Amino acid sequence: METNKTNLRPYGINPDKGRAYENITYVLALVYNLLQARVEKYLLPYGLSAVQFNLLMLASYQNNGNGLSQVELSKRLIASASNITKLVEKSVQAGFITRNTNPQSRRENIICITKKGQELIDKVWPGYDQLVKSLTEKIPAADHPQMEQILKDWFVELQGGK
Repeated sequence: METNKTNLRPYGINPDKGRAYENITYVLALVYNLLQARVEKYLLPYGLSAVQFNLLMLASYQNNGNGLSQVELSKRLIASASNITKLVEKSVQAGFITRNTNPQSRRENIICITKKGQELIDKVWPGYDQLVKSLTEKIPAADHPQMEQILKDWFVELQGGK
């Protein structure tokens, strides 16, 4: 039974249709949009978008800080190849990352964090971490493990079915 608290009919989500699969994807999209908006609002004073922050985090913490190829970055970020190219260029110009040709494959760029980029991450991280924690606290703590597992399993399944 739908309560006023969970009435999502104004968003086109109607549980009476018996299409839970559709409702799951729509609700997930709505939640993602809200989370994204809150993160973007937090990052705005730092001159960062959520995608740019994620780019810096990947460049810093993936592959033991040795950088990642631009292709690998585009696989891990939710952005098109052309958007990644623009984002990388903007981040290089800001001095947050470096982009160097891979000596083993001249067609590949390796993206690495700079000292300036790492300092920005270190400055942004505590508030970002607190924000993400506060957003997930809206879910009862007892449900966290199960929800985390369901989302991980779904992600893995979707990835395998490219």
